[in-house]
Amino acid sequence: MSVEVNKVGEQPKAAKDVTVTVNGRPITFTDHKATGLEIKTTAINQGVPIQTDFALFEVKGGGHLKQIGDHETVTLNKNQAFRAVAPDDNS
Repeated sequence: MSVEVNKVGEQPKAAKDVTVTVNGRPITFTDHKATGLEIKTTAINQGVPIQTDFALFEVKGGGHLKQIGDHETVTLNKNQAFRAVAPDDNS
């Protein structure tokens, strides 16, 4: 469990989990940073029917997609959305 550092004299509080979506399904992380591969692996472990060789995209405003590489680190935020697409999918 990670702990946030507070002002002197205050009790530390546990960092909150962050929930994002992958292919429309909620996925919960205990850390606010993850690589593209970690996002896919966590999604798989939480029941999203994807594979680690799928391409991962962050869904931006206006429907724009930003590809996330397997070794690229992303700061995760509440309500952030990702899409994982099979390598042979032409969409």
